[in-house]
Amino acid sequence: MKPWKHIELLRKTLILPPVIIGVAAVVVFVRSQNELARSEHTEQPRPLPVIRVQPTEVTPTVTGFGTASTSSRWNAVSEVQGRIVEIHPHLESGNSIKANELLVRIDDKDSQLLLSQRQADLDSAKARLQELVDGNTSDQRLLMVARQQLEIAVREEQRLTKLNQTRAVSLSELDQAKSDRLTQEQTVQNFQRSINLYPSQVKGAKAAIALAEAKVSEAERDVERTCIYSPFSGVLSKVDLEVGQFVGVHESLFELLDDQKIEVTAHFSLEQIAKLGDSNQNNVSRTAEPSRRFNSVTSGRVIERFPFTAQVIARSGNFTRTWNGIPVRITESLNEQSRTLGVVVQVANMPWEETVRDSVSVSSGNSRSSFTNRVNTLRPGTFCEVVLQGPRRNDLITVPRSAMNGETVYLIDKDNRLRSRQVDLGFSFAESVTILNGLREGEVISAIAPVPAIEGQLIDSRFDESLPVQASISSTNTASALQNAKEGRR
Repeated sequence: MKPWKHIELLRKTLILPPVIIGVAAVVVFVRSQNELARSEHTEQPRPLPVIRVQPTEVTPTVTGFGTASTSSRWNAVSEVQGRIVEIHPHLESGNSIKANELLVRIDDKDSQLLLSQRQADLDSAKARLQELVDGNTSDQRLLMVARQQLEIAVREEQRLTKLNQTRAVSLSELDQAKSDRLTQEQTVQNFQRSINLYPSQVKGAKAAIALAEAKVSEAERDVERTCIYSPFSGVLSKVDLEVGQFVGVHESLFELLDDQKIEVTAHFSLEQIAKLGDSNQNNVSRTAEPSRRFNSVTSGRVIERFPFTAQVIARSGNFTRTWNGIPVRITESLNEQSRTLGVVVQVANMPWEETVRDSVSVSSGNSRSSFTNRVNTLRPGTFCEVVLQGPRRNDLITVPRSAMNGETVYLIDKDNRLRSRQVDLGFSFAESVTILNGLREGEVISAIAPVPAIEGQLIDSRFDESLPVQASISSTNTASALQNAKEGRR
């Protein structure tokens, strides 16, 4: 055998001992190892925040926006022409004026002259009627005399006719008697015709008197129109008048704004209005007293009662002022752009007498209070937030919006298992939803709709105290707010 073959055989023989030693070590290690402990498989509960269903008192609230405007706006227009001879000492824009105060007086000389002329025409018409009455009385007496004279003339004619038959009188004397009779008959007829025309003449005279009286009344009204009085208490606007200024007929002089009753037209979607009116008649508290108070103020006007109250809020930087408003009417149609319905809310400012009382306090040193009261009144042109609150509703089940998956809520049964249930939804506001049917008091539901929602899954219920059911829930019409904000800026 060659030497290199012995070396190759020796190398192969040396590989076996390490392999044998390794196999033996593995066998020894496996036999010395203890058996692994076995554990049974258990279901792990899923932690979820839950709340307990319970009835609550809910006050639905919706918010809209609008611009304040006056409920009454009077434009003073001159009805006669002439020069201004007197104006109110406080006739300037921004000043408050009391009702029935003389604001402007126009020179009335021309109107007085016209009144004198019309009065003379009336006296002439009355004199004409009296003349007719006296003439009719005279004609009645003269008609009686004329008839007597006619009878005498007839008898005289008959006598002369008999005498003429015996040739005692001449034919010319008989013709003269006939002529006298005919003349007297004509006189009677003239008086009778005059008496027959008397009723129509009196009627015409009375019509002339009525026309003259109407012209006198018109002239008197022209005299009254030279003085312009304030029809109600308010604030002056667009005043630019001076004594001696000439004004023409139908010329606009100034405006008077009723600052005691301010109206705000706020727009709401139909869904929002439905939330305020959606009610279970057994669960609605009757709160119509504000409407009854408003009815008593409006002097017999019939005002529709609304199932909600109103608050008007004005904001300017850090300044916020709130007024209690009264809903007075709803617009006749929807806004063509925003498709919203307008609700008109009226706000009563401080009466004029109290404003005057406060202005008197200026002289006594309490000017700060007077100025504050005048500034804090709601003025036309203010962009306002209008909050409508429906009647409080008792025993309504309300859940967070986060607990809903469409119309499905997830209950936790007595075995802490997750169960889905279909419910009937009522109205929803902000983060809350009311449930009409499908939930009962005392049931536990998941505060957040689980994803994924596994039917029958074991749940670790954790009551979430940070998700209380709100007692007052609100809704704001954002689109309407933006639209009305644009209209307010215009």
